[in-house]
Amino acid sequence: MGIYTDAHTLAYSTNGATLSTVLQLNPGTYQTAVAEWDNCGGTAKATVPVTVAQSSTTLEAQTSNNTSAADSFQSLSNDDQGATNINHADMHTLLYPGSNTEIYAELQPWFGDNRHMKIGYTSWDPMQVEKQLADMQSRGVTGVVIDWYGPADATEPTTLAWMTAAENHPGFKVMIMIDKGAVQLSPCPGCSPQQSLIYLTNYVLQHYANSPAYATLNGKPIITQFDLDLHFNFDWQAVEAQTSSNIAWIFENSSGFSHPASSGSWSWVNISPDFGFNYLNQFYTTAKSYPHEMAWGAAYKGFNDSLASWGQNRIIDQQCGETWLQTFKLMNGYYSASNQLPILQLVTWNDYEEGTEIESGIDNCLSISAKMSGAQLQWSISGNEDTLSQYVAYVSADGENLVALKTLPTGSRSLDISQYKLGSGSYSAYVQAVGKPTIKNHMSGAVEFTVP
Repeated sequence: MGIYTDAHTLAYSTNGATLSTVLQLNPGTYQTAVAEWDNCGGTAKATVPVTVAQSSTTLEAQTSNNTSAADSFQSLSNDDQGATNINHADMHTLLYPGSNTEIYAELQPWFGDNRHMKIGYTSWDPMQVEKQLADMQSRGVTGVVIDWYGPADATEPTTLAWMTAAENHPGFKVMIMIDKGAVQLSPCPGCSPQQSLIYLTNYVLQHYANSPAYATLNGKPIITQFDLDLHFNFDWQAVEAQTSSNIAWIFENSSGFSHPASSGSWSWVNISPDFGFNYLNQFYTTAKSYPHEMAWGAAYKGFNDSLASWGQNRIIDQQCGETWLQTFKLMNGYYSASNQLPILQLVTWNDYEEGTEIESGIDNCLSISAKMSGAQLQWSISGNEDTLSQYVAYVSADGENLVALKTLPTGSRSLDISQYKLGSGSYSAYVQAVGKPTIKNHMSGAVEFTVP
């Protein structure tokens, strides 16, 4: 015979049969429960510890900021969502079944620098880096791509902090994206752009690429770049000759696959009336022609540089979370378990100035309201249910500590509370609309009811 229990049910088994009874207990802590039954003419007793948790969670935990964005960060006019409560489910669940794609977050290292907007944290604070790394891992992120401005820039401590943090979290990787700005800053006085790129590349090889936390492709350190060929005319053969042939260079856009020094190419958010989707289709189609090169897909929520000091009022609407979801759906049309996408790049983790950051969450413009009708807890939503993953119904005896009654699929609109045999007393019920990964969660207001 055996006994087991959960927050609502005491079950026991004997002679292959399992029976159960609902515990009619208010949320609280109870030390023991006794089961008694007839056993071959005698009476047998079994005692099992039973804890009916006072709360499985709290209202505050389910509604307050649970991201690495600063608690003080408020929503901006470029549609960056204020720090909020999001679904931390692994983003791989938005990818095709059987995906082993590595997910990298493109990271801006400069917040806290007076040249950029204030968002409530300093990028090179080791505690903030640890907080961001933990947040990323909770969402299924493999590593970061640091938008690197070189050792001459004030943001260099951010790169150092990330390398240290990654080395303390085995499996988490860092790679360097040499930005055009790093060449413009000219880390070696009097250097030409060509000489600056060679200097920067050797710096990455000597200071970062030898770390066990640095990302590699077939044993070669991966170095990517941002707009280098757009602004300069480099002799890449000479760059290789004066740095190393043992580098996996990743370039950009469809043309990056045919670059003479290329080991692959990455896609980005393309400013166009079709949300950049034709650009992505072209990129994934081109990638098929280069099966031996690494393709980086792109997922993004939108774009809005109206608050950036360099902005041009370029906008890709977020469509209340649909743009984010569509970038995954489009990707899934080209890749599968038998044809894996090597890397997905999140564009971006924290570019608050261009309105692409996903750190603080993605707003799906949704609301939920609930009511009681007899013993039925009922709810309705305003907004697009396609942005939700599920609903969770909660009950509370004190308005703060919550016990989850049931997780229900999208499309559900009611739950019979009477089946839980709650003890006599006053309760509050809540229904949470849980967003899809990285999308905002929404909690209904309290619905008061009494059990006689």
